[in-house]
Amino acid sequence: MELNKSKLSEKLKEYIKDAEKETGRPVLIKNVQDVGLDGMSAVFRLDPKYIRVEIVEKLFYNSKGEIDQGGFEHVIAHEVTHGFLAYNKKYYQFYIAPKCNKLEDNSIRLICSIIEDLEVDNILHENNFQLLPKRYINRIKGEIKDLRKGKDCYENYNKYPLALKDRFIVYRYMLSWGTLKYFNPREIDKKIIYKFLKIFQKSYPKQYEEAEQIIKIIPEKSIFTREGQYKTIKKCLALWNLANLVEIYTAPI
Repeated sequence: MELNKSKLSEKLKEYIKDAEKETGRPVLIKNVQDVGLDGMSAVFRLDPKYIRVEIVEKLFYNSKGEIDQGGFEHVIAHEVTHGFLAYNKKYYQFYIAPKCNKLEDNSIRLICSIIEDLEVDNILHENNFQLLPKRYINRIKGEIKDLRKGKDCYENYNKYPLALKDRFIVYRYMLSWGTLKYFNPREIDKKIIYKFLKIFQKSYPKQYEEAEQIIKIIPEKSIFTREGQYKTIKKCLALWNLANLVEIYTAPI
């Protein structure tokens, strides 16, 4: 079902209009039941006509039926920005071979998200969107609480292959690492993220080592460029033995 954009804030509506103008494509936002992996609430999908965003709106409502408008709008802006990078900035896209299994398919998507999300967050930050929505901070607080108790806070991923669970955990670490490395969150949020990264290293040493391998690949100066991201993603795919399962191209105008 298509989302009614009239309930969005004026700021987000203006941001969407600018993206439509810059790309020459209308933004289509679809309310869906899921977008693949647990823990994911929205996705940008390549489309022949639209900047297509799919979002699981129900995930943003609390038990009282109240929506987290800030978190909801941040996620929409995030996925629209992926479309802007694809169609206006001509960032490279990675076509996943049909022969890929679920582990390989989702692993490739996680790698692309880990790297391209840095530029997406950079653009949102420059456009004065909230860097860390309350929903995200609350999730980190919950993970810290679980980890302090010695609990596996990603146990809902036990239904997936172990390698996919490990890679999702790496993805969670990289999101927080990137925020501290490249941006300047509020001091209170910065302390929470730092606590998470510190306890993560002790709780998930194997996944932490994998994350550190990716961090070493990320170029210091060119990560916020089209070519820098392309080269970094290629190296990361090779790190996970996935490079031969993708074709690289630019999206049509």
